[in-house]
Amino acid sequence: MKTTMINSSTADPMPIERLAHYEPEVHQLVQHWLASGQLLAWIPILSQENFPGVPPDVLQFADRYQEAMRWPIHRPEDLLALPDGITGWLMPADADDTDVACGVWNGEVYILGVQDKRTGRKQTLLGERFDIATGQVDDPDQREL
Repeated sequence: MKTTMINSSTADPMPIERLAHYEPEVHQLVQHWLASGQLLAWIPILSQENFPGVPPDVLQFADRYQEAMRWPIHRPEDLLALPDGITGWLMPADADDTDVACGVWNGEVYILGVQDKRTGRKQTLLGERFDIATGQVDDPDQREL
């Protein structure tokens, strides 16, 4: 689910390329955050997909300390310093929740929305997404990223 890619290997330090699963809302939101100059935070998504060798109970324990894992993003170039191959949540530093994820693979930053693999519904850092049409809230204990 790639939305936007920022590549470190070109002359322009932050060129943007729209990929196959481009989501204009996510792109515009992140562009607004970056243009505003506000401090952003990146928090690793603690999942088996990101950390395949870590037992699920250890990931669940560490997930309780998300606040302490916030990685500050002062300017767009800071995204390139994120750990390679790990997807994390991206949001304004003073926010509590987000539905925007970000990761770096081989020197390229990917910005994307996150969907539940079972239902296809949007997911957030807090694991719930209220569905206006049905009045339902996803069960955060049943999410899979």
